[in-house]
Amino acid sequence: MLLFVIIYRQVFWSKKYTLMLIAVELMITLFFSFFYHPMYIYIVFVFVNQMVRLPLKWMYMLCGSFLAFCLYLIYKTVFPDQLYLVLSFMPPVFGGGILPFIMKVSLKYKELNEDLKRTAEELRVRSEEKEQLEESKKRMLADLSHDLKTPMTTIQGYSKVLYEGLVEEEEQQKLYLKYIHDKSIRVTTLIDELFIFSKLDNPDSQILLEEKDVCEFLREVIVEYYDRFAEKEMELHIDIPSPKILYAFDARLLYRAISNLLENCIKYNPAKTPVFITLKKSDDIITIEIGDDGVGISEDIARTLFDPFVRGDKSRKNDDGSGLGLAITKKVVEKHKGRVYVDTNPERGKTNFIIKLPI
Repeated sequence: MLLFVIIYRQVFWSKKYTLMLIAVELMITLFFSFFYHPMYIYIVFVFVNQMVRLPLKWMYMLCGSFLAFCLYLIYKTVFPDQLYLVLSFMPPVFGGGILPFIMKVSLKYKELNEDLKRTAEELRVRSEEKEQLEESKKRMLADLSHDLKTPMTTIQGYSKVLYEGLVEEEEQQKLYLKYIHDKSIRVTTLIDELFIFSKLDNPDSQILLEEKDVCEFLREVIVEYYDRFAEKEMELHIDIPSPKILYAFDARLLYRAISNLLENCIKYNPAKTPVFITLKKSDDIITIEIGDDGVGISEDIARTLFDPFVRGDKSRKNDDGSGLGLAITKKVVEKHKGRVYVDTNPERGKTNFIIKLPI
């Protein structure tokens, strides 16, 4: 019987074995009812509940009625002359009376077991996320030290040459000073970007939301980059609706997120590359798409493209980029409860960055 209870408990939790369980229960019911005692017919309540999923309160009513009927039957058949037969009635009467309580405890145990499994899974996922975060931080620090060391080494080298008077030609001195100036700007830019990224990465940081026309906002951002697109003779295909679309957003941060995408579009693509900029609203989502038909991005790189210090060519070349632009874009969009991703196989062009913002 203990073995049956254990098997029953395991099978009860698995829907795919329901029919098999009902068949076994039926055979056990008939066996006990026919060979031992007809009152064991109460076991039928178990697989009735399994078949029709009766609410537990109905089981209380059924088993209560069964218990009342059994007591009445005992009173009519064995009382007071055959009291010794009461012992044979007790197991089925007792079993039928406590059946709903057993089922309730089993369900509670099942819920507790599922909660424990769910908690264990959540802890496992959090542990993996923590390990990934630690690995990401280590990689970020290594990349940061690399990106700071390179220009600082250049600044030290050229400044030492000038300080020791090893260069006498004025033009050469000006050239070295320009190198020092350019590299110092790169270091300052990298530090500023890192500060912004760290600030956005803080879950307690707040953004300044203000309701504005997001269509007009996107037009203003594009206008600021129009001359740079024109310099490379890039073909702009802009699709922004005329009616206003009001949306509460942080204009300063969203400007930075979109400008990072436009900067990359200009920087990493050849001249005359077609560029597609689209804004549309559907239901409760605003979608901004910035795509191009340029060099494209491989699927492998796309998976980590929004991680800090990852560049489109996955190299450490000196391209005056901080490697934090897309990571900042992702953080900004997430602060607006949205998401950003890249489509490497869009309907038009080769690359399409998509920002989705909930209204």
